[in-house]
Amino acid sequence: MQTVLFFNLLVLAFVLSPLARAATPAPDFSMVQALFKKHCVECHATSDAENNLVLENHASLMKGGDGGVPVVPGDTANSLLMKSLEGRDKVKVMPPGKRKKFEPSELALVSAWINGGAKPPAIATEPVRELVTPKIEPRVTPRKSIQAIAFTAHSNVIAVARYREVELRDADTGVVRHTLTGIRGNVNAVAFSADGQWIAAAGGEPGLQGQAAIWRVSDGKLERRFAGHFDALYSVAISPDGKVLATGSYDQKIKLWDTNTGAEVRTLTGHNGAVYGLAFRPDSKVLASASGDRTVKLWEVTSGRRLDTFSQPTKEQYTIAFSPDGRRLVAGGVDNRIRLYAVSASAVEGTNQLLESKFAHEGAVLRITFASDGLTLLSTAEDRTVKWWDAAKLIERGHLDPQPDLAPAVAFLAGNARFVVGRLDGTLQFFDANTGRPEKVAAR
Repeated sequence: MQTVLFFNLLVLAFVLSPLARAATPAPDFSMVQALFKKHCVECHATSDAENNLVLENHASLMKGGDGGVPVVPGDTANSLLMKSLEGRDKVKVMPPGKRKKFEPSELALVSAWINGGAKPPAIATEPVRELVTPKIEPRVTPRKSIQAIAFTAHSNVIAVARYREVELRDADTGVVRHTLTGIRGNVNAVAFSADGQWIAAAGGEPGLQGQAAIWRVSDGKLERRFAGHFDALYSVAISPDGKVLATGSYDQKIKLWDTNTGAEVRTLTGHNGAVYGLAFRPDSKVLASASGDRTVKLWEVTSGRRLDTFSQPTKEQYTIAFSPDGRRLVAGGVDNRIRLYAVSASAVEGTNQLLESKFAHEGAVLRITFASDGLTLLSTAEDRTVKWWDAAKLIERGHLDPQPDLAPAVAFLAGNARFVVGRLDGTLQFFDANTGRPEKVAAR
C-alpha cells in the first residue's frame, strides 16, 4: 500500500513539474484571440482603443498601450494582462464594471498560452485582399441617395445624410455650407444638438463596424468619433442636455457615449432585432428605441434600466419621436401604422398608455417627426407618400402626390411653415406645409 501511495505521489509531482507542462503544447494564439473578440475588442479595437491597447491581433497585443506591455512571455504571475483578467489589479479590472468576466476555463487558457511563451498564431492570418477591377466611368452622374435629414433653427441649417458624407445646407437656399466626411458606408441617421452647435451622424459597414461622429456646425470641424458596434448604425440621438450620444445598430445594441470625452458610458441590451430608431425625451432622462424585434422600449438614461416595453406593433418598427413637451411618443414601421403613446413622468411599466393606432400608409412607415410646436406630425412611407397629421388625434391634414422615388428623409423647417423631403434618387425638395405646394428642387 505504501509503495502504491509513493508511486502516485511521484506521478502527481511529475504532472506539476515544468517538464510535464512543457510536454503539453501551449494553446495557439487563435484560441486566445477568440476570447479577446468575445470579451475585450469592444473597448480595445484599432479605432479609439481604451488606453491605446489594441487586442485585435498578436502584434498589437505584444506592443502594449499606455500601461506598458501587458504580457511577459512565460511569466503569468507578472503579466499585467493576467492581473487585470483575474482581478489582481484592482485599478484595471478587465472586462470593466458589470460586464461578464472570463470563465475559469478561459483564464486557464490565456494563462497556458502565456506560460507557453506567448507565441504568435501558428498559421498567420491572411492579409485582406482587395478586389481589383477595371475602372469604368459611369455614363451618367451617380445618384447620391439621401438617407436622413435633420434641421436646426439656431443656424437655419439642414443636415443631409448621403453615402460617406453629410451636407450642411442653408435651409432657405439649399446651398451647401459644409460637407462632412469620415463615416464609412451609408450615413443612415443624423441629429443636431438642442442648442444647434453640434451635428451627429451614424453609419458604417454592414457586418463589419458601426461608426458615429460629431462635428461643429459653425465650421464643419470634426470633434469626435465613436466606434464600438460590430455592425452598421441605423439611429443616433443627442440628449437635449448635450451630455450623451446614443447610437443604435443592426447588432441589436444601444450604446450611450459621453459627448465630452468620447468614452462609452454603457451598453443597453434587450432588443432582439436591429435598433432602427432612437429619441431622447426633452428632459434627457428617458430614451426611447424602435427595433426590428417589433417592440418599442423606454430606458432610464442614468442607469440604463429598461422602464417599459410596448409590444403592440405586429411588425418591425423603424422610427420614433417624442413630442416637444415629452408627454407623447409616436412610433411607426412595417405594419403601416402610426401609434401614439402617452408617456408618464416616471415612464415605468404600467403608467404609459397607447392612445391611438392609425393605419397611415399603404407601405412601411419610414420616418415620423413632430413640428416644433407639437401640433403636427410629418410621415413618409415605402408607398412613396408623404403625409402630415393632427398630432393630438392622428387625423390626416394633407398629403403630397406620390414621390418620384422613396423618400426616407423628412423634416419641418423654421416656423413649421415649410418642410423638406429627401429621396433615394438624391433629390431634395421643399414644400409648403399648409398646401403641399412644391418649391424649387435643391441641387443634388
